Formats: sequence, structure tokens, C-alpha cells
Amino acid sequence: MNLSDSEWKVMKVLWENSPRTMTQITHALKEETGWTKHTIMSFLKRMEEKTAIHNEEGENTKLNYTDIEVNDAEIEEAKAVLT
Repeated sequence: MNLSDSEWKVMKVLWENSPRTMTQITHALKEETGWTKHTIMSFLKRMEEKTAIHNEEGENTKLNYTDIEVNDAEIEEAKAVLT
């Protein structure tokens, strides 16, 4: 899967409490990173292409869900480092 450091930050927010909207993710990371919703939107799109997450239409906005458990993601990253 090979997540970037930035994508890992987004995943950690989703693992803590999923599903979350883009606005909720932006708010959760704003103080630490200063990222805008457009930055988060780019990360979410890339992460969806990597099959790390998926989204579903909610009442008013898309809800983002993780598609991989934290332990599985850590194992994948360790394998990538070792090869």
C-alpha cells in the first residue's frame, strides 16, 4: 500500500473514530498540520486509489471509512521497508 507520512496522519484520525467527513478530518488535523480541506481532499483521493479507505454518501456529505486495520497497515509498511 505504501502510505506517505501525511496519509498515515489521516489514517490515524480515521482509526480513532470512523467514519469521518472531510471537514471532521480537516478539523482534527488543522492545529497540528495547518492543512486545508483541499489538502485533505487530495490525500483522501490518493488513499482511496490505494484502497486504504472508501467513502459513502451520507446525509449531506461523504463519510470516509478505513479499509485496512492498523496492524495490517503496519505490517505492510514494515514489509515495504525490508524489501
